[in-house]
Amino acid sequence: MSVPSFSLKELAKKLEVNFSGNGDLQITHVCGLDSLQAGGLAYLTGPGGITSVPTPAGMSRQVSTSVDEINSSQVALVVSPEVQHPEHNLLISADPLATHVAATKLLNPEAPRIPGLSKKSGIHPSAVVSKRAKLGKNVIVGPKVVIYDGVRIGENTILHAGVVVMSDVVIGTDCILYPNAVVQDNSEIGDRVILQSCAVIGSDGHGYFQREGVNQKIPQVGNVRLEDDVEVGACTTIDRARFRTTTIKRGSKLDNQVQIAHNVSLGEQALISAQSAVGGSVKAGDHLIMGGQSGIRDNVIVGSNVTAVARAVITANTKDKEVLGGMPGRPVSQWRQIQSLINRLAELFDRVRKLESRQDAK
Repeated sequence: MSVPSFSLKELAKKLEVNFSGNGDLQITHVCGLDSLQAGGLAYLTGPGGITSVPTPAGMSRQVSTSVDEINSSQVALVVSPEVQHPEHNLLISADPLATHVAATKLLNPEAPRIPGLSKKSGIHPSAVVSKRAKLGKNVIVGPKVVIYDGVRIGENTILHAGVVVMSDVVIGTDCILYPNAVVQDNSEIGDRVILQSCAVIGSDGHGYFQREGVNQKIPQVGNVRLEDDVEVGACTTIDRARFRTTTIKRGSKLDNQVQIAHNVSLGEQALISAQSAVGGSVKAGDHLIMGGQSGIRDNVIVGSNVTAVARAVITANTKDKEVLGGMPGRPVSQWRQIQSLINRLAELFDRVRKLESRQDAK
């Protein structure tokens, strides 16, 4: 598969931004400032970063220069409008990061690249697809995929090797399910949803009761709904509700190894980092951010625009716009003050012992 490239001028036109410098420079890949190679496109978060890319004139004034060193004539930068430099090749954007991301998509077009598919069919011969499943146009089904009765899949969705879609699941258009993802019975998946490898959607919630010292299972008869543009990381699990629906709302992104328990309602545009957990029946507003290894206790109501820093545990209802740290979660400024005091405990104990010795000596 050939890798696309664009001249700086062509790329500027496609991205609908202005450019300055050598419009004929061929851009072959995107990269960071720390990994520039010829044909690369990086972006600047501030005007100062441009000095890290040497110009040919600047290099000629150096006492010694590596023959492999890259200079500004060989690369391009996405910059904000206030950055101007005649010796650099620039794409000028009000939002350099967003433009760099758009360029990444142009230079790295997604393709299913699934081996063994015939030109006449998008279904691999080793796949098992129920005759009572309905697949939209251009659906691609990879090796060893299993699709149960009553499944409906929208147009242009891709199921990579080993995916299992169980009975009566609905999957929207333009979704990607990576190898070994599992979607269990009655789950509902919107459009443009991405499930990374080994994600499990609709597993049983952790519901049990004890009788005479024996754990008894409580049936989980609800389902899971993922709204449009949700992404679920590798080995992340979202449990079905006991009665109704566990919901992940539009645009939320879950990292790898995240646990979402039964009956949870997670608001729009959440960002959940790896190894975090949300307890059963939590109701969270929009724009929740959870740092790595953080958690929310069951049955808690969390406001909108709430942040839990890494390893924080939210144990009580919150208001909007709170930033919480520690366990139990408390305002992050208070948590940092407590951590500072903990770090001084040895010093404080030593001072107390000295004061006690003086008192005893009297």
